[in-house]
Amino acid sequence: METTYRSLLASSDTADDASAFDVENVASYVYLAVRVLLGLGVVWIAGGFAPSTRFHSGVLMATFTGFCTFAFLEMLFDDLNMEPAFVLLYILVANGILVGLCLGLLLPSLVKGICWGGMLGLYLSAAITFIPSAMLMLTEQSAFLCYATIGSLLAAIGAALAVGYGSSLLFSVATVLAGGATAASLIYADFLSYLVGVARGDIHEGFDLECFLMWSAACLLVAGMMVYRDGSFDRFLSFPRDPSGYMFVSDGDVPPNKKSTPPVSHRDPPPPQDAYNMFDPANLPPRLAEYANMVYSACEDIGNFFGFQDSSVRNQAEHLLILLSNNRRYMSSHILPPSVQPPSPIHALHAKVFSNYVKWCRAMGVPPNFSKMNTSMNAPPAVASRVVDLVLFFCIWGEASNIRHMPECLWFLYHKMMEEYIQSEGYTQTRSLYAGFYVDCVITPIFDIVVKNMKSKKDHEEKRNYDDFNEFFWSRACLKYRYTWEDPVDSTDVEARHQYTGMEPKDLSPSVVYGLEHAPKTFLEKRSWLRGMLALNRILEWHIVTFY
Repeated sequence: METTYRSLLASSDTADDASAFDVENVASYVYLAVRVLLGLGVVWIAGGFAPSTRFHSGVLMATFTGFCTFAFLEMLFDDLNMEPAFVLLYILVANGILVGLCLGLLLPSLVKGICWGGMLGLYLSAAITFIPSAMLMLTEQSAFLCYATIGSLLAAIGAALAVGYGSSLLFSVATVLAGGATAASLIYADFLSYLVGVARGDIHEGFDLECFLMWSAACLLVAGMMVYRDGSFDRFLSFPRDPSGYMFVSDGDVPPNKKSTPPVSHRDPPPPQDAYNMFDPANLPPRLAEYANMVYSACEDIGNFFGFQDSSVRNQAEHLLILLSNNRRYMSSHILPPSVQPPSPIHALHAKVFSNYVKWCRAMGVPPNFSKMNTSMNAPPAVASRVVDLVLFFCIWGEASNIRHMPECLWFLYHKMMEEYIQSEGYTQTRSLYAGFYVDCVITPIFDIVVKNMKSKKDHEEKRNYDDFNEFFWSRACLKYRYTWEDPVDSTDVEARHQYTGMEPKDLSPSVVYGLEHAPKTFLEKRSWLRGMLALNRILEWHIVTFY
């Protein structure tokens, strides 16, 4: 009886052990299946990363910085032998991930090159350990510096290539390496320790061919997933572009058996010249049509004389007509009493626009230049001359670009150009410059001088800014310069020069560009630690009065 009982107990223990073994096997297989699924999920996600998405660059950089933080700080916490200390390690790793994410979002191009260099250096460091000659040459100290040297060098090269030549190919390679390493870490439990050993240069343990081959296989899976999701190999065949942003196209001869066919263009036909204007000049509203003839006549004359662009002249003509329509409110007794009303909206707008110009002329000690006569308009001389003044100023302003931030320069240009225009008034033959002469020979040279100084790497105490250039036009010395970079009148046509300028070629004044280039800095500032106290003086005074 006792023997039978013992045999029953033994059989029950055997059954319990077998069932426990089966549960452990099932749990291990489920755990492995979950890891494999997670790894394949990483492969799928990495295959959809796009170089043009900032978030993907941030995720890539976060993965790289998180790994580097863990790899190089874990050795410091191993010596403590305290499990709570690893909580701090994980906090630092999380901070590294967040920092990498921010860098990827803010500097996507630079980050792609850094990740390319760091991941490629890690892969090459792992491959070097399998070369026997290299293994013999590497000591523990030199092995520790292996990845640090290779990775840093490649990261610097990658950053330069990404910024100068484009980062699409670099991003794809970095994503393949990082995505493959992440997938291999999820599938194979010992891969992360192997990768950490590669980064540290630990050549005595953890380096086996199995992990390296698994990383390579995972990289191939990610690359294949990229090709599958893109439907082409374009992202791996995109060579770096020219730094200027242009792609060079070969102009070789076409083979005789091939007929050259022009590429199909899907662009819409160019719109008519007045497509971007608000109103049709031939069908203006009544309030705009009242002064349309005078404005368009002056625009045609001024545009041809000074070489303004046709589209800009049309825009400014419409701009002026709208302003004149808005200034009709001053002609109402509800706004101004009849005794102080201006004679016309043109008088009101002219007085408002040129009020600062009159002050500038007063400071320069010169009379203002306003048009004296215009026989091409069927209007009273006082009205026609003011229309010419307004048209010239708005055409100057319309093509001035950043020179609009230099109002004194605009008044200088107007003063000199109107002076030249007045000398030609009354002649039957006037000059006609090409459309764009004003931009090419007046605005562009001044703009180049301003840009050259604003982009200077010197401190603001030594480089000139808009204030300094404005101060140059507040001195009477600016009036001795001409407004153009090139002389609009042919130097061999002496008669034409006498007609328009009254000067011989040898008496031609230098360009204002020369004066701006050699003008001294006048707006002086000094920076010091006392600037903070000066900027926050009221807060400091309030604290002193309140608390002391």
